[in-house]
Amino acid sequence: MNTSYARCIILPGSLAIFVAVWWAIAAAVNNSREIVGPYQTGTAFVSLFTDPPLTRLMAAGLQVTMTSILLGFALAAVVGVPIGVLMGRYLIVDLFCDPWVNIWYSIPAIAFVPLAMNWTGVSATSSVLIAFLITVFTIIINVYGGVKNISGSLVDCGVAYGATQTQIMTKIILPATLPNIMVGLRLGISRAIEGVIIAEMVFTVVGIGGLMDDAADNLQLALSGALIIVLAIISLSLAEVMKFITRRAVAWKESQAMIRE
Repeated sequence: MNTSYARCIILPGSLAIFVAVWWAIAAAVNNSREIVGPYQTGTAFVSLFTDPPLTRLMAAGLQVTMTSILLGFALAAVVGVPIGVLMGRYLIVDLFCDPWVNIWYSIPAIAFVPLAMNWTGVSATSSVLIAFLITVFTIIINVYGGVKNISGSLVDCGVAYGATQTQIMTKIILPATLPNIMVGLRLGISRAIEGVIIAEMVFTVVGIGGLMDDAADNLQLALSGALIIVLAIISLSLAEVMKFITRRAVAWKESQAMIRE
């Protein structure tokens, strides 16, 4: 079955089921202070684009949030990919960095909030820093695993033909690790979104996270739900962009994948 065709059929169906279950739960609870239904949330979502004050707030918040996400993710990619490659390639780097990477990776995202506040204060810079901290170690671990598991025969073959260390790295290791790099980046963009939203909800009043927190504090549950929908659209859009880049970057790997029933 064609994947795009199947998705066009299945996705609306799954969405309809989700909305139906949501409506049933909201009707059963029948308390708008505890849970609002799809209709009220949909109305609030429309108001984000039709009510001028709300539209201005959302546009400003969206700009701040997207800037923080992309900056944090870009910094994490620039730092994480080289470190992961070096850890996988050189034992001395692995022995030095591995304990620190695992320690920092295991720390819950919320725990980075006070650390970022102490370093950069209460600002958008803190959001970027938190996004970087919880993203970079995800990327490092995925890239490290890819390099470490490269078949030794590939490298030995390059050495036998007189390849230099630079050629081995650029012609053998990096191409063979590219699928893992792309997996790390795809996971990393989700982690960057998580970090920015946590930061904005905890200590800032700007961004989509700040707007969500403010709406929840004022018991504007419909508006809070509408902002969650906006966040879901952002997450889905960035995930699809990363999937597209992955298909282009490792098309040879995609063509070798098994046919799913």
